[in-house]
Amino acid sequence: MLSQQASSREDPDSEREVFRGAGSAVLSWAWFVVALIILVDLAVQGRNHAALVTAVLVVAITGMVYSCAWRPRIVADSSGITVINPVRDHRVPWAAVTKVDVVNAVRVHCAPAPGASRGKILYSWAVQSSSRAARRAALRRDVSGQGRPRLTPRPRSLQPPPGAAPRYGEIPEPARDALNRSTADFTAGRLAERAQHAHQAANLAARGAQIGGDGQVTQESQVTGDGQVAGDSAAAAGQVAAGPDGPVTQWAWPSIAAMIAPLALLLIVVLV
Repeated sequence: MLSQQASSREDPDSEREVFRGAGSAVLSWAWFVVALIILVDLAVQGRNHAALVTAVLVVAITGMVYSCAWRPRIVADSSGITVINPVRDHRVPWAAVTKVDVVNAVRVHCAPAPGASRGKILYSWAVQSSSRAARRAALRRDVSGQGRPRLTPRPRSLQPPPGAAPRYGEIPEPARDALNRSTADFTAGRLAERAQHAHQAANLAARGAQIGGDGQVTQESQVTGDGQVAGDSAAAAGQVAAGPDGPVTQWAWPSIAAMIAPLALLLIVVLV
């Protein structure tokens, strides 16, 4: 499930947050339960070749569901972002994150490697967006916190001041903002926010080291509407270039085996 509650903690940037689509988690658990029931039934009653083929087929489908629906997620912690996809995992330190946006799926833009003209763009399999989800989010933004469309805007004199505590029956502003966005938009915004804070902390540390402990910062990085991390470009670029860590990609061999091994076994069982 999408961990939106972590954004309301005192220091959410120190926490580990996991982002994934709720639909894929529900689908995975539903299939796992069905697969368990089928396998138990085959173990009790099945005694022929057809039962063996069915059991191996169920295991093969379970491996595909695990790798393609249950396993994919985005993990954010104090050191960076991990984009976990079905067959590959991408680890991106905060210093290498330049932008997070949504184009059909959450995308993490990475700083170019030394000598490269452009950086990598990593797509998340776990958190995707569709035109239907975007329309639903837009519709929710047009609906008031009371759950009804407001025909006329609330008079300015009746609107609570910024930062005021919500009245009884009203949803707090951060919660209302989260509800009015799709899962992909919330994920991209939260990751961009954490990248902004990490860049600010790195710039503060670099400035403090340069001026002998005086950590005053004249230009702080900001997050634009599309989730781009911007600000003191010279300091940020120098910090990224100097950092030894860049995006690291590795094959997810257990996940690959969970998909290939049952399929190979199924082929053998069918042909025998």
